Amino acid sequence: MGQGSRVCPHCGGLNGIEEKTCYRCGKGLPGPISSSVLGFAGSFSADGVPGTKLMAGMCIVVYGLCMLNEAGGSGVPGLSSFRAWTTIRFGALLGVTFADEPWRLLSAVFVHSSIWHIGLNMLGIVNLGRTLEPHFRTARFLVLYILSGVLGYVATLLWRGDMAFSVGASGSLFGLLGAYIAVLLVRRNPGWHRVLISNLILVVALAYFASNIDHAAHVGGFVSGFLIGFLLELERQPRRRDRLMAIPAGILVVASIASIALSVRSPTWKVFKRVQEAERVGLDSE
Repeated sequence: MGQGSRVCPHCGGLNGIEEKTCYRCGKGLPGPISSSVLGFAGSFSADGVPGTKLMAGMCIVVYGLCMLNEAGGSGVPGLSSFRAWTTIRFGALLGVTFADEPWRLLSAVFVHSSIWHIGLNMLGIVNLGRTLEPHFRTARFLVLYILSGVLGYVATLLWRGDMAFSVGASGSLFGLLGAYIAVLLVRRNPGWHRVLISNLILVVALAYFASNIDHAAHVGGFVSGFLIGFLLELERQPRRRDRLMAIPAGILVVASIASIALSVRSPTWKVFKRVQEAERVGLDSE
């Protein structure tokens, strides 16, 4: 007879390791594989921020794929900026291809160009996510995060048109910041202006020390996040619609994964690679 015990996921009753149904509620107990999956899901969401970890995790996975793509080149891949065609391969926003590849509005949210780029964005997203996700709940947080990033890139396209080229979750990050300030305003918390000013100082500092900052995505993400956060905070009895909100959240997550896959399958990055390599050969021959 096997030794050990396991807990029923339905009622919490303690059962023998070989039991197939719970002695307390009579429902079937999950097998070893199901138990492992349930345990992983439970630990993933135990701290109340599974959405934050999912979004950060997708960014990190895409960054790892970019590093693998750069392997074999000079230097350590990922410590310096990736080549443009690498970021294009995994979903960078390109104004010239928008008519044919509109999904890049979504995929670009998960692509980063360098270690400092992803490091700063993930630091801000995790810090704000730990505050906002438990407040709004996971489904609303995911909708806020993804839509802010997409609408931030819509602002980039409106500002730069065919010349647009951008990557990163900064639009989503500023969307979270805008939503945070919206919550403080709705709740009439006098600290909202302190949060806004301190983050504006950070933005000015980044603009001074870093180049190629996509200010349009920042502004677009901030305004979008503020409006979405404002509406969410005004929602009455939101807990009654948690399951309903899971539908658009799930659609956006699946669409995010699909957008990255579509970028990888697109031949666009190969065209840019050939152009860049031809330009490099031309410079070497001079």
